[in-house]
Formats: sequence, structure tokens, C-alpha cells
Amino acid sequence: MQTLSKNTKKPLRSALVLALLVLVIGLAWIFSHALADDARPASGEAHNVLSGATRITYFRSEPSRSTEQTETVVLLASLGRPASDFNELGNALTKAGYRTLAVESRGIQSWAGGGFANYQLSDLAGDVRAVIADAGLAQSERVHLVGHAFGNRVARTFATLYPQQTAALVLVAAGDKTDNMPPNIARALRLSTLGFIPWSLRGDTVSKVFFASGNEVPPYWQQGWSSWGAIGQARAAKAVSNQNFSAGGKGPMLVLQAQDDVIAPPKDAGERLKASYGARVELVPIPHAGHALLPEQPELIAQSIVAFLLQHPAKQRSP
Repeated sequence: MQTLSKNTKKPLRSALVLALLVLVIGLAWIFSHALADDARPASGEAHNVLSGATRITYFRSEPSRSTEQTETVVLLASLGRPASDFNELGNALTKAGYRTLAVESRGIQSWAGGGFANYQLSDLAGDVRAVIADAGLAQSERVHLVGHAFGNRVARTFATLYPQQTAALVLVAAGDKTDNMPPNIARALRLSTLGFIPWSLRGDTVSKVFFASGNEVPPYWQQGWSSWGAIGQARAAKAVSNQNFSAGGKGPMLVLQAQDDVIAPPKDAGERLKASYGARVELVPIPHAGHALLPEQPELIAQSIVAFLLQHPAKQRSP
């Protein structure tokens, strides 16, 4: 039997040390870019509240004239995306006289509750309830909820579990199923959330699966991705316990359907919801927009939402 000579062992040992060093550096790089800590700041005043044992951050914005009649809109972001995605819409809503609470989902900018933590959509709905209570709203006070993509699942779950606190739902890019997405689109979606991969290697993918052809990806959408948060959210979305939450309670529902959405195309999203829940659903097609939607057609989206909320007030208006 041949044995390695001392001269052979030294280069082998050096190669192993180098490989280990590269592995450590690689893992450090991945974990240092697994949170959306490069996201732009969210509009509003930051608050923290404990939901069970998990700390939840939310951002509160008030209209210039806030009264007892001021209604509240809860904003829930997309898979792996930060609450600051709602900055433009939130500003439009406060100008229209609404209070906004933009909720940072678990694992987006904090290690707590993300990754492989075992939680359900019902837990995320509980986070929303904790935020509402921390904001000083009574349990009897109804709120509107705006959910973008993954956030629409949380909004519908909240409306199902807490119908007495729900005035109306606004669903943006509202995919209804997680098991009928084409494999190539599913892979592209997963790649998009991997913020530790340089933009030069995944930018084209994000552009193709989130934005309509010809629409530029704004700088804040090139950043702010949390793979850590997305892992936990994806696990929660696929849990068997979520199958009864699709209806989103029994109240009115505005569905903003991007016409060029390849992740949640009309036939699998808005049209399915309209067919399933009929008169409850107001379906508004949004032209030249993809799954990102919010940065693509901000004015049309804001106008549609404000008009819908005015039709379905959360509080009795004074004559």
C-alpha cells in the first residue's frame, strides 16, 4: 500500500485549509446578505411590538388632519420584500386622509422568526392584530388591509380569523395557489429573493418575472430582498392549515390584476377570485404591469384603492 509522502501531505493540507476558508467566507457572505438590511427606509414612525415571543416592527403614518373618524389601512408586503415598498402608496393614502400601518414581516430585516422557524399564516395574522392593538386601535375598530402578493395571503387570513376587525381587503398581485406555478417561473421567483447573489447575475430574472416588458426596475427593487424572510414565508404559505383562508372572510374585496403578471396571471388570480366570490370582488385590470405592480402603475393603483375605500368605509361617517 502506498502512503502519502510528507511533501504530498503539505499541499493537500494547504488545499483543504483554502477550501475551508473559501467556504467560511462564502457562508459569511450569504448570511450577511440574507436580510433586507439594504432596503430603503420606510416612511412613517417606527414602532416595535411583541407578538407572542417575536418582535414585530411597523411604520405608522398619520394624515395631516387626524380625527376620531380617521380610518386605518394596514399594508402587507410581498415575498421577501420590505415594508418600504409601500412608501409611495402610503403617502398617497395619508394625503387622502387615511392612517397607514406598514408591517415588516418576520425575517425581513431581523433574524427573529425567519428562515426555518415554524409558523403559519395565522401567526402572521396575529402579528397584524398585535400591531393594531399597539397602535391604540380598539378591537371593535375595523381596518382596511392592503396585501401585495404574499401579503395578500396574510390579509385574507386576517379577514377570515378576525372578520369583526376587517372593513375591506385590497389584494394586489393576488396569486391564489402555490402548486400550479410553472417550474421555470417558480425557479425564477426563488432566484429573485436571493439578495446575496449580485444584481448583475439575477437582475434580468427579476425584470422578467416581476415587471412588464419595457418597465425599468427601480433602484429600491434592486435592493431590499430578504432570502431569510422569504424562506419562512414560503413555508408558511404552503402549510396545509391555510386551505380555508382563500375566501378572505365575507367582506368586500378589491383585486388589482396586473395584465402582464407571469407569477399570478389573470386566469389563476383575479379571474379565479372573481369567479369564486362573485359580487364581493371588484376586479380592476392594471395594464402594462407585472407582479411588482406597485412601482409600475403607482397613480392608477392609488386612485383605484382610494375610490374603493370610500365606497366601503370602516366607520360611520358624520352627516
